Amino acid sequence: MKTGTGKRKYGALAAAVAISVAAGAQQAATRDAFLLKQAYEHVQRISGQMDVLETNQGALAGRLERLERGGGEVKALKAEIDALKAEIARLRRDMADQRREIVADILAKIKQATPPPAPPSREPARGPRDAGPREEYTVQPGDTLSLIAQAFNTTVGRLKEMNNLKSDRLSIGQRLMVPAQQPQKQDKPHPHGGRGR
Repeated sequence: MKTGTGKRKYGALAAAVAISVAAGAQQAATRDAFLLKQAYEHVQRISGQMDVLETNQGALAGRLERLERGGGEVKALKAEIDALKAEIARLRRDMADQRREIVADILAKIKQATPPPAPPSREPARGPRDAGPREEYTVQPGDTLSLIAQAFNTTVGRLKEMNNLKSDRLSIGQRLMVPAQQPQKQDKPHPHGGRGR
């Protein structure tokens, strides 16, 4: 009976889990390394349990051979060996199921951590007016990004990008970078009659 076979087999299984996860784990390396370490330790614990069971099975088989030669508790030992074999088979099934669950969980977490591709921009193509020089604008009471964008002939999206804004919320006195140009002439005047610099 080969008692080291299970350990090598499950050591190789643990290595296979590590290799399968490594390809997708580069974007979330710290978290995935932790999960992989947990999975590896779990597989190692199960592998250790299987080694103990296989060792016990080998010892019982030796006792059985001696008892068969001398007569004795053969039936009891055979039943114990059969029970150990059944436990080893159950552990192997459990380990395979757990390995699948661990790999699926890690892949799901990697997928969640990977941002979806950005949708195509709906902004009009940027012309030379957005690529030119910039100037500073101080937010006045009643200002919105939409009004400021109209006044400086640009878009809300471009203003947010130029100023690294995550929302449309503005504060009075906040300083924004805007395209350096004269405000558009509009039917309705800018709420502050100028740029507010």
